[in-house]
Amino acid sequence: MPKKYNSKGFIRWIGGKRLLRKTIAPLIPDNIQSYIEPFGGAAWVMFYKEKWADLEVYNDLDGRLVNLFRIVKYHPQAFKDELKYLLGSREIFFQFMNGTFITDIQKAAQFYFIVTRSFAGKCEAIGLTKKYQGGICRSQKNSVEKIDDIHSRLDKVVIENLDFEELIKYYDFENAFFYCDPPYSQGYKYGIQKQKFEHERLFNVLKNIKGRFLLSYNDSPEIRELYKDFNIIEIERLNSMNNKTLGGHIKEIYKELLIANYPIELCQKNQ
Repeated sequence: MPKKYNSKGFIRWIGGKRLLRKTIAPLIPDNIQSYIEPFGGAAWVMFYKEKWADLEVYNDLDGRLVNLFRIVKYHPQAFKDELKYLLGSREIFFQFMNGTFITDIQKAAQFYFIVTRSFAGKCEAIGLTKKYQGGICRSQKNSVEKIDDIHSRLDKVVIENLDFEELIKYYDFENAFFYCDPPYSQGYKYGIQKQKFEHERLFNVLKNIKGRFLLSYNDSPEIRELYKDFNIIEIERLNSMNNKTLGGHIKEIYKELLIANYPIELCQKNQ
């Protein structure tokens, strides 16, 4: 019996689409020849399916992410060897936060350890809890065992480290599909983003492409005005950064937009 594809990702990332991938996936067209993520991040949508198209491209401007994906694709065993005897400890976390590592494999292991054991995957503060497992005390065995599945999924994926405009213009053609999850106009920004994200530049690139795009954004007047001539649907998700109040279990709802240059509607198409 063939092994069932595991659609789980392997890192947590601010803005990652773990909570929305089941909503987004049915909106992606079937008749595409290429699937490209210009803002790859944790690649939750890409990992949701075993294969989206004949050509798949993961891209991110953050070199730490790109190095991690490339090492898992090309050197999974060496990467696992770096990880398997690490201890989930406060001391190692801060050594890795402040240390300098030489090889790409070491850098990938350092980054993976930090991002999977920091609070909310922000790579800033250690993840600790008084009641639940996770963060610094997450299972090392489970982390290592995921690597082979991710390695297999990335086997034919092209991994790029380009500016979004250069990437989109290079890979654009009639049957190309771009899933874009850019930095939002409001919310947390990773330190790699030295300048304010150019939302209008992204709009000017996408409005002229030959292929199709599906775009995730926060629901704001600025974004609605930019994309007023495109197809927009409103969605809601739990705020994974703050899903409990101090007094109990009231969950915070975060509103987002899905924007496309082709007809979209919420549906239950099997993916």
